[in-house]
Amino acid sequence: MEIGDFRLEQLSEGIFEVSQAGSIRKIRDLGKDTASDSVTRVGLDPVLIDTGNTAILLDAGLGMGLDNKEPEPETSNIVTNLEIFGYHPKDIGAVILSHLHYDHAAGLSYTNKADRICATLPNAKIYVQKMEWEAALQSLESRPEVQGMGYEPDDLYRLVADGRLVLLDKELQEILKGITVIRTGGHTPGHQIVRIRQNGQTVYYCGDLIPNELHLNRFVATKIDTDFIKARKARVLLMQQAWHDKATLLFYHSMHVKAGMLVRDKNRGFVLKKD
Repeated sequence: MEIGDFRLEQLSEGIFEVSQAGSIRKIRDLGKDTASDSVTRVGLDPVLIDTGNTAILLDAGLGMGLDNKEPEPETSNIVTNLEIFGYHPKDIGAVILSHLHYDHAAGLSYTNKADRICATLPNAKIYVQKMEWEAALQSLESRPEVQGMGYEPDDLYRLVADGRLVLLDKELQEILKGITVIRTGGHTPGHQIVRIRQNGQTVYYCGDLIPNELHLNRFVATKIDTDFIKARKARVLLMQQAWHDKATLLFYHSMHVKAGMLVRDKNRGFVLKKD
């Protein structure tokens, strides 16, 4: 996808099943129906932005297969995804994290054979909201009410100690010309989305505010958001603004439809525009 001078690529770690307790496994046979009320199927799709001067990742995936203790080393991860498009981990200059749940952040580090935690992307600065980091630390002291994949900040301490995390404290902040983070909260206290804008074209990376196309008009209270009311308001505002901007939405957790533009349906809800 070309946005002005930027080139965007949606990476893919595959399709996974996630239990309400947060356990996750990769699906080897997509034709086998094992779905139930206690299991959800999701895709994992970080986004690569090449500005011409630097390469930026939006979220970093699970990192499965990087850790020497990982039982399924062939599982795709951010390194193999980058290789597909001709990039090396050293080429990544920045990572913007929508939030710190481990399915978005675990790919930032791995444990080598000497049991040392290492940065997967050795030259990358990692941009995350300050209140999100504080929420991750707070989660260690109390069991969170939200079900599913949550915080596991232990491996991030090494990155913090090395000065790799850049903690943001503004609701709206431009990281690079044309690339702006917008703090939405809702899903997590410091959840943020990313707006990419160049030459009159606009793209929104939704993070977990709108994880896939099935959540466009889904307003039933669930346990996946820490603040459902705030998440709902932010979701509606994002859809309205994206519709006004004629923007493309990028989804992180979709199994099939990874991106699309919004139109109004006959009931005045938002749906993806059909080709």
